Amino acid sequence: MSFQDEIIVLKEVHYKDYDKILQCFSKKNGKIQVMARNSRRANNENMAIAQTMNHSMVNIYLNKDMYILSNGTVLNHFYELRNNFESYVYGNYILEILNHVLQENENYSKIFDMSVKILMMLEKHPEKIRDLIAAYEIKLISILGYRPELDSCSHCGSNEKSLLFSIEDGGIVCSKCARTQSGLRISHDDLTAIRSLIGCRFEDVGYLSHISQRALFIINAYFNHYIGKDNFKSLKIIK
Repeated sequence: MSFQDEIIVLKEVHYKDYDKILQCFSKKNGKIQVMARNSRRANNENMAIAQTMNHSMVNIYLNKDMYILSNGTVLNHFYELRNNFESYVYGNYILEILNHVLQENENYSKIFDMSVKILMMLEKHPEKIRDLIAAYEIKLISILGYRPELDSCSHCGSNEKSLLFSIEDGGIVCSKCARTQSGLRISHDDLTAIRSLIGCRFEDVGYLSHISQRALFIINAYFNHYIGKDNFKSLKIIK
């Protein structure tokens, strides 16, 4: 069986003398392992495709239980992203997130397109990295089924306006529930910022009003809680 698909290479591992085993995010098939035979040989046609972070259109065939890379075309090398230290660090953070949250052989086409877009935006707008990453985190966790409740109490459903955000309960909590639920203080402006980041395009993040460090902190804490990971190797170099 053979098929054509878009992939992002999440990780590459050398195998034998000239091959690589690629951990890939496939648009149609989720996370898959692909054998790139002879991709470490000079002038091999698949050498560029088999580079971590590259986005390519490829032809793949299934041989027993292993996907084999036949050929393809690189769509995005992300050269400028690689040449900006902070952009490159956060690009690898995106790959590490995907490697953690994706399941094998599941269709994640919306997340795939969103991930290509965020890598492109990190390349074009390094000055907005923190806001773009926050937008990616809150959009991704929402797609995965953990969109925060920002309009009514996440514990009892009350419509009372609240300035307390409970990560464990999945959103804001009313004053009554706040007596028994732990939470983080959050301003009206920060709630508005989080709503805007969920709904806006990445291209429009730069046009939003100032996004506070508090809002960025809450988004990241919420994201880490619901994906079950807060220790990313890719970020250790800048912390």
